[in-house]
Amino acid sequence: MALEYRILGPLEVIRDGEPVAITAAKERAVLLCLLLSEGQPVSPGRLIDAVWGEKPPVTAPKLVQLYVSHLRRWLGPSAIATSPAGYRIQIATEALDSAAFSALVVVGQNMLARGSESRALAIFDDALALWRGAEVEGGATPDAFSVEARRLEAARVECLEERLALLVRLGEHERALPELTVLCAGEPLRERARGLLMLALYRSGRQSEALASFRELSKALREELGLEPSEELRALEASILRHDPELAAAPQGRTRAAAALPIPTTELVGRSNERRVLRRLIERTEIRLISLVGAGGSGKTRLALALASDLAESFSDGVVLVELAAVRDPDAVVPAIAKALAVPESHAGSPIEAIAAATRGRELLLVLDNFEQVASAATNLVRLLEASSRLTMLVTSRRVLHVSGEHVFPVEPLPEDDAFALFVARASALDVTVTILPPEVAAIRTICRRLDGLPLAIELAAAQTRLLRPRQLAERLDAALTVLVGGPRDLPARQQTLRDTLNWSVGLLDPEERSTLGDLSVFAGGWSLAAAEEVVGADLHRLGALVDHSLLRHVFDGDEPRFEMLETIREFASERLDERRATLERAHADHFVRVVETCELAGPEQPHALQRIDRDRGNLQLALAYAAASPDVTLELRLVGALWRFWWLRGELVEGLTRLEHALERSDSPGGQLVAQVCRGAAGIAWNLGQAALAHDLAQRGLQEATASGDLVVAMACHTVLGLLARDDYAFDQARDHFRQSGAIATELERPRDVATAKLNLGSVAFASEDYVTAQSLWEDVLGYNRAEAIDEGVALCLLNLGLIAYRQERLDAAHALFSEAERLFSGLGFREHQAHALQGMAAVNPAVGGAAEHAARLLGQAARMLEATGSGQSTFDTSLAEAAEAHARAQLGDAAFAEAFATGKETTNVDSHHNAG
Repeated sequence: MALEYRILGPLEVIRDGEPVAITAAKERAVLLCLLLSEGQPVSPGRLIDAVWGEKPPVTAPKLVQLYVSHLRRWLGPSAIATSPAGYRIQIATEALDSAAFSALVVVGQNMLARGSESRALAIFDDALALWRGAEVEGGATPDAFSVEARRLEAARVECLEERLALLVRLGEHERALPELTVLCAGEPLRERARGLLMLALYRSGRQSEALASFRELSKALREELGLEPSEELRALEASILRHDPELAAAPQGRTRAAAALPIPTTELVGRSNERRVLRRLIERTEIRLISLVGAGGSGKTRLALALASDLAESFSDGVVLVELAAVRDPDAVVPAIAKALAVPESHAGSPIEAIAAATRGRELLLVLDNFEQVASAATNLVRLLEASSRLTMLVTSRRVLHVSGEHVFPVEPLPEDDAFALFVARASALDVTVTILPPEVAAIRTICRRLDGLPLAIELAAAQTRLLRPRQLAERLDAALTVLVGGPRDLPARQQTLRDTLNWSVGLLDPEERSTLGDLSVFAGGWSLAAAEEVVGADLHRLGALVDHSLLRHVFDGDEPRFEMLETIREFASERLDERRATLERAHADHFVRVVETCELAGPEQPHALQRIDRDRGNLQLALAYAAASPDVTLELRLVGALWRFWWLRGELVEGLTRLEHALERSDSPGGQLVAQVCRGAAGIAWNLGQAALAHDLAQRGLQEATASGDLVVAMACHTVLGLLARDDYAFDQARDHFRQSGAIATELERPRDVATAKLNLGSVAFASEDYVTAQSLWEDVLGYNRAEAIDEGVALCLLNLGLIAYRQERLDAAHALFSEAERLFSGLGFREHQAHALQGMAAVNPAVGGAAEHAARLLGQAARMLEATGSGQSTFDTSLAEAAEAHARAQLGDAAFAEAFATGKETTNVDSHHNAG
């Protein structure tokens, strides 16, 4: 999740290219205060001042904690750190525009000191382009951030002044004049800017206006400060009066070598962020070798050419392209560079020395395209850079060069929106009359996802729209390597088809690496180092080699290194599995069975376990399919028996029950502990889905199997399901009996968490029989246990239940607080069913806390979407909350307005439950 923060103008937060909606003024003030500190701790007192000024409420410290909690929810739990000194935003320099601005100004000044005026000017342009307005957003009062705002504004004006001085010095005074006029109008006492304006006017043939500008400054200085203009400015006036020839000695414009670059015949789609980041990298004086590394067809060459075009005016001696696609001999690389630079052959020294002599002192960008097949020649690039201090190199390659000074920039596939735009652009180019119909949008997005956002693959797919509509094309992409052929004739042969592109990449591997690549195709969606070692016997060295060749991607998930393979590459690699496939698929299934069996899906480790399983969803789908077809039913029983709680927590109830029942249908009866465990999970999910008869049969079978096999833990769980069914049927005595038996087993086994669960369920019986005192006592006891053990699921369930009691007792402020905290915890766990119930509770008490009816309707819509996704409906929760909330909102809004707000909430994926619309 890539976050960018923009404070040079109205506050904006961008996540993965999309704006994050933070509309509440107080949260915005807290965030802006943290961002203006640029990573330094901010005390709670300073935050209170920023939010309320001189008249904070008594509850301000608690409210600041709440606002920080809201921000963490929107930005991520690690976005804001807490320390003894206060709160600190955790942010990289490049992710905050004000910090990036300051860094660019320093780089520009360094370039200026080195005499690289053209590059300095381009850098100052980039720095000023970060400003989206002339002022930083305010806080609670006009002076809330005045000190920080003045500091940033002063830095902006100084940068602007430096840029305008460069323009005047380089002979572009007419280009500088409009901005100098505006600057002097806004800063009438700024002497350097006034001197630049006078000089620019004079060089433009406007001597009288230049002298008038001096008189204007003199008058302002005397009237406002009692001062005279500086000696330097008076000397400039005198020079203008006598038409000093030195004033006209400035160059009449920069001279640059024309960029020796091909002009693309198609527009580059996307990549704006990559171009911005790469420009900043190249602008850093210490970085002189950047390699754009990515899979075949990822668009490295197009990105490099676009970047080179962007930078052509920043290098006073231009940009030179060296095309190496046809070069196979590493020894031929240096001669190819010499030829591109028009360096004549010399017998007096080596080619490297000749190139060094020809480029020494020249400010030049060298673009070397397609370096992967001659990677051993990379040491010669280092020698050239050492000999030519103002030479910079941009290299495209499918593999990392592994030389000193190399800065690797991974060229990733396109994000979905850019991939969609590329498909549409290329399809439209093939037939200018083509129209993308609304129903085809989803099919195109499916195509882009299936092709991993790989530009070459998308362009090849778009070419097929001459014969197929997008929906038909999407249906055929299971054989993408066969379908994606027929690229433009002007492309290199290796890019005419997707298979040719991948053949080129794999052909650069040694036999052992090729074998490992095929073996790794048994995984889907990524895998850990441990999984690679256990399933295919791949060590870190071989994995690293495949990463270097851009055939694998290396990512960190927390502290764990993981590897990913693009689906198009996986399809290609899978063709090479042959006789090893069956063995590897079994090893893969065995590994992931062991993984899920070790995941603690209840208790304090639950969030970590859920994340671990979420990471391996693709692999688990493969393992489930393999296990379902395997003659070894034990494998399937183990896998689904370990996953049932995951399906329940994630709200994937229908899929879970289907898979559990499939395993049971294949198992013998009696089936022992494994069958008992699967029955237990299936019974719980069936109850959640409102299928009471099925749940009862499964729970009874599970209890019998557990009793016969001596599995007290499963017997305890089956008593719980039977108790829930009895409670729902108003058989309260029978329900209490089952829950007490469950609690007795938990006590015997010394399982305090399950003892707490039994109490929680006994509380639900008391609540159902309207004994709120007993219910509250039991639930508060269980809440204390879960808080002490840091079991978020248990805490949230207790809060939800206690919110119900508060609602029934008309303690509506308390109910709102309880439902709100429960919703936050369920959201963090991804437990959508109960998150929906908490949202319904919040909607029900919304009028009592001053909320607008539209807000309640939106909350109900959000809850409905979640419940529909799980398939659970209202079967396990009090329906009166949603009914009361809907009745009140309809009465306030009318049916049409309610329906509109409800639909808006239903379409919203990011829950904004903490803010009212009114």
